[in-house]
Amino acid sequence: MNLRVENDRRLSLGHARITIAGLQVPADGGFRIMREGYAAANLGRRGWQVQEEKLTPVEIRQEGADTVLVLGPRLTRHLEPGPLVFLLPATGLETSLFWPDDIDVFDGDLPPEPVMPREPEVAPKPPPIAAAPPAPPTTPAPREDVAVTTAEPSQSRTPLLAGIGLLLLAVIGGAAWWFTSAPQPAPIAAPAPTPPAPQVPAPTPPAPPPAPVTAERPWLERSDGMSLRDLVQSASDAAAIHAAALRRQAAGRHDDALVLFEEAGERGHAPALTAVARLYDPIGFVAGRPFRAPDPRAAARYYRDAVQKGDAAAAAPRAALKTWLEEQARAGNGTAESALKEFWQ
Repeated sequence: MNLRVENDRRLSLGHARITIAGLQVPADGGFRIMREGYAAANLGRRGWQVQEEKLTPVEIRQEGADTVLVLGPRLTRHLEPGPLVFLLPATGLETSLFWPDDIDVFDGDLPPEPVMPREPEVAPKPPPIAAAPPAPPTTPAPREDVAVTTAEPSQSRTPLLAGIGLLLLAVIGGAAWWFTSAPQPAPIAAPAPTPPAPQVPAPTPPAPPPAPVTAERPWLERSDGMSLRDLVQSASDAAAIHAAALRRQAAGRHDDALVLFEEAGERGHAPALTAVARLYDPIGFVAGRPFRAPDPRAAARYYRDAVQKGDAAAAAPRAALKTWLEEQARAGNGTAESALKEFWQ
């Protein structure tokens, strides 16, 4: 697939057009630009970054059999001359793209991008409580009919009472004769009470030794084994993310450190912006930590943002970078000259 990049003279300074030969206008004009061999390999609206981002052209139109995508100064200001990879996901296109050195760069201030608010996290609703089943209706116990008896007329009980009286007199007289004539038995002595046995207290078992108290490790130490997503979600603030990034950088985990520095910087932590600037800075640059080559333009942007957010530690390296860029501009480096105009004037 043949791609051509040139200035778009119909629009203001900093606009460029990418012409894709023989391609009809896709329904979705979103595209991606990558550079191979870099940890921050994906172009975003704010520059080169680790995570992938789908970009939107300023304009998309059809010119005969070709499709033209117009890029605005917000993207072109981050593109340096050299080979790139161009992707158009809607068509499955992935091809090489060479960015020329004659594309004009807009050096003025761009309007700030709108920040999309994050959706508030809504706690899940508790499951509905099932209503208790209604109590079964109470059935009144059947009422028992009370039988009503009618007393019969009393009959004469005089002969019966006379017989009972004679019998009682005979019983009383026999009992009197028995108790007066029969010998009384000797009283039986009660046995002596047995003294109670002395109570011996049961031995008290020894108390178990106290369980050892294991102190939980601080969050910063535990973060070494966390994934980047879990670390960012569990961090208390942006300063904690920056501290975890420094630990991973010291351990040689430079790609992780870059992602965490960028996250802390996005949350407004100025020292994290300074740390990202040092990674791009050509002064003291070390290849592979994590970039293969320095990027003075990106370093200048991050130093400026760090100073604006109040990090005094960014002033000295920013001044040294300015001196370096001035030397490069005197030697005819156009990129150094445009960086000085954009970030110091």
